[in-house]
Amino acid sequence: MKLRKFHVALAIIFLSLLLLSCTDSKKEIDISNSAYLYGNEVKETSEIKMKGEYDTKKHSFIGSLSIGNGITFDNITFSSGSGLISYNKATRAYLGQIFFDHNSLELTIEITDKDLYQKLTHSINDGEKKITITSPATNIEDAKRINSELKNKELPFEK
Repeated sequence: MKLRKFHVALAIIFLSLLLLSCTDSKKEIDISNSAYLYGNEVKETSEIKMKGEYDTKKHSFIGSLSIGNGITFDNITFSSGSGLISYNKATRAYLGQIFFDHNSLELTIEITDKDLYQKLTHSINDGEKKITITSPATNIEDAKRINSELKNKELPFEK
């Protein structure tokens, strides 16, 4: 009798684990928010759009990113706390470091890519400058607060 109860409990646990492993780990992300850009040569409000899928098990995003009216990256990928990578055919570009919360949809990107920096600021990056884009934010205070909160969160790979 005890052995039968044990087998039933084991079967229930196995079925529960099987159901959990079959759940979809993909979350659709569709952001269209105000963003605040700040750095050595710019302090302004813009718009940021991000559309794609966030994998809650792998803690990674694949999709597209638009900044302002004219800068679009059709194929980006990242994990929060790591690099924001853009792909254009066979060309791979490291745009900067990104911190992202898939629950609140807050993000902050520290742009270090020289070409993107120049497009955003209309000035040349000597390699030492960076610009930070934080969303949702419309002023420097909100942008710096969100930036700090996201950077201080425990990253998925640190757990």
